Amino acid sequence: MKKIICAAALAAFLLSGCGSGSTSVIELSPDVLTEAQAIAPDNVYDLPELFFAGSALVYGDRYAVCEMVTQEFAAEVYDLKEGKVAGKLLHYGNGPQEVLVPIFNMFGDTLQVVDIQKNRLFMIPCADLPNAGIAREIKYDFITLSLISCGDSLLALNPFYFENDDLGIYNGEPMFFYSDGGKAPYDASKIMTAGVVQGPVAVHPESGKVVFANSVESEIFILNKDLSVNRRITGPRHESTDYSVAEGQLLFSGNIANTYLSACSDREYVYLIYDGRYYDLYDDNVDGANTDHDLYLFQMDWDGRLKGCYSLEGLRYVGSRLSCGSQPGTVYVSALSPDEGNLQIFYYDLRKYN
Repeated sequence: MKKIICAAALAAFLLSGCGSGSTSVIELSPDVLTEAQAIAPDNVYDLPELFFAGSALVYGDRYAVCEMVTQEFAAEVYDLKEGKVAGKLLHYGNGPQEVLVPIFNMFGDTLQVVDIQKNRLFMIPCADLPNAGIAREIKYDFITLSLISCGDSLLALNPFYFENDDLGIYNGEPMFFYSDGGKAPYDASKIMTAGVVQGPVAVHPESGKVVFANSVESEIFILNKDLSVNRRITGPRHESTDYSVAEGQLLFSGNIANTYLSACSDREYVYLIYDGRYYDLYDDNVDGANTDHDLYLFQMDWDGRLKGCYSLEGLRYVGSRLSCGSQPGTVYVSALSPDEGNLQIFYYDLRKYN
């Protein structure tokens, strides 16, 4: 593992003029992937074949909040210890406290569910699982595909953030912004990038640091609490996604990089699932749901230093989701079984590797 960490830190330099000061840039070498340590899960939970869930987030080493593909409840809570469904969350519908297009995230002890159709954020205390209710509902009046609650404010990915020399686009917008729900400090006359600039977000439970991992470029940004960029990590693959502009909106065009798929964090580490494929978006021979190699799991500290890179044996599902175990250094990964199609949840204890 020491060999991997050394390869990851081959290049580090300062890029001035970004955020409120200088941004430290770390370049990950391709050797990070070739030297990744292959690991098997410490435990595997096989959910029933007729339990139609697409992914899951685990809380307290026991309850899996499963995002359902059926049209009754948005999530069902599966008790990993008892091996059965123990609760249901958020009925589908257009009524009060119902959802239409939910996006689930878990930050510490709170399940945060954004309904991008109804512009609502629902806060659900994980301590009340399996039969948890909505503790808070927040309405917002701006465009974003990534939204979380941070303290007394909402933190949103800016739908107009983008800089690209090849296209000559310099929107001059910050990557993220805070809002009370009604204020949107962006210029909507610029080229919209929502749906193209995308990726998982992680937040430090105490310092307020924010991590954004771009899912279509091999880059990670660590932002300070004031949202100035503190660190940028590039690589380990360096191919760039192709873009085009049509009717004032940024679109994918041609080749696309499939990079960071999911993230979670605790007070010590940030964990990320990485694919690393580069392919033609219009190639019908490409399997969009599964990779042609095992996915990678990165473990970094909050300064962007790579602590470990692992190849997850047999795990190739692009929709895999990460969530933290109860102890730093432990994680869960949910994925669909390639054989039966049922949801599986894998537990990894990374503490024995570093």
